Amino acid sequence: MPEQQEPHYMTVGELADKVGVTVRTIQYYDQENLLKPSAKGSRNQRLYTEKDEETLYKILCFKFMGLSITEIRESLYGFDETPAVKLLLDKKITDVEKEMSALMKRFATLKNLSEAVKNDTEVHWQHYAHMIERFQDEGKYIWQLSCSFEENAYREQEHREAEQAQWVDEYERKLAIEQFHKLIAESIQLIHQQEPPESEKSQNIAKRYLQMQSQFGLDISKSKHHDILITDTADNGMHDSFSALRQDVTAFIQQIVEIYRQNRKESTT
Repeated sequence: MPEQQEPHYMTVGELADKVGVTVRTIQYYDQENLLKPSAKGSRNQRLYTEKDEETLYKILCFKFMGLSITEIRESLYGFDETPAVKLLLDKKITDVEKEMSALMKRFATLKNLSEAVKNDTEVHWQHYAHMIERFQDEGKYIWQLSCSFEENAYREQEHREAEQAQWVDEYERKLAIEQFHKLIAESIQLIHQQEPPESEKSQNIAKRYLQMQSQFGLDISKSKHHDILITDTADNGMHDSFSALRQDVTAFIQQIVEIYRQNRKESTT
């Protein structure tokens, strides 16, 4: 029977250097009962094994995914199979999409409030509160990255609501927003992955976009008639990062749609 090999031990400093975290971080995870040392040295120093190193990487991944300390503690002895990890990642992707939607809704509301206040000669908190309530109502401006902040932003908002009530009923509007958010999120992912516009994934998005255009009247080139659009209109002071994101997504969708239409045209000739 082969002799069992002694594990290779690392001090807390060596483990921290190897993984790229601080000693303080490892000590904190020790205090939280997430990463206990596998042994103690002659001078009572904490010693860690390669298995402990893997556990530390697992903790760091969970932390990045947004799990709380309690959730990490409960999850440390699971997620050893890829299907379970995939399910967890998919759930976190959904959570992040919701957070992005909420952030975009708040961002658009603040921008419109800023424009309204700029043109006021007196402060009207009740009016501002009503504006916030209107903009927050059911996520009407979640993905309004290319808002045209007009001088009469508040009156324009009321006018758009009236148009929207005639455009589609409540259920279809919610469905359109949900599907559009998903399409935008997938487009951003493909852009980051440098997916070719003629690939199957890209062309699937183009097909879905055209279906939405037909079903909901969605048109990426028009910003004054629909609220859930990304267009190439002027920034009006919008943050550069959102402007760049909007332009990238717009260009990507326009490109893949053009290729999709060309392929359909060739297939019918």
